[in-house]
Amino acid sequence: MVSVICPTCFEEFEVSPPALSELPAEWDYDCEVCCRPMVIAFDFDGDEEEEDGGIFAEARGLGA
Repeated sequence: MVSVICPTCFEEFEVSPPALSELPAEWDYDCEVCCRPMVIAFDFDGDEEEEDGGIFAEARGLGA
């Protein structure tokens, strides 16, 4: 799981990231707290042998 902070309500929640072979990726997603739409960008930073350890996510509102 990867932590994401909603750009609207600033609450933190976790999502399952895509497979390493699919990175980088962007998903349209609704906040699990306030239900506002956002885009979550996933990327990999580090050694490919680390499972979720190197995957990070950043959320942005649709207006940004």
